[in-house]
Amino acid sequence: MKFVYAAAILAAMSVSAAAQEIEREEIRRSAVPGSETMEVVVSRLTVPPGATVPLHTHPGDEHAVVVTPATAEAPNGNVIEFAVGTPLYFAEGEVHGGLTNVGDSDMVAITTHVLRVGEPFMALAE
Repeated sequence: MKFVYAAAILAAMSVSAAAQEIEREEIRRSAVPGSETMEVVVSRLTVPPGATVPLHTHPGDEHAVVVTPATAEAPNGNVIEFAVGTPLYFAEGEVHGGLTNVGDSDMVAITTHVLRVGEPFMALAE
């Protein structure tokens, strides 16, 4: 369960936080070879201290790797430590996010999304 909470924060770093801006810098976008309906989007995600990632989903799978050590707090108060190199995965439609960066520095991850072409990158969950 701890891994699920840990994974949740990094997958959603592309969404704006109320207090501070969460940044998603797109590195590359390309078609999936042999598919007219799927594309791959690789991004660098940054969550500043104090920023909260809202709950959300994507129209495809997301894979991420943590590239800076980080500390996050789950809505239930549990504190999660992310080590550099932590791999994360969220299946299409899986709700994730809801965590706050409680560390002193930015949380950074490289994400790879395999998404359906033409659909919104993400949708807020309730």
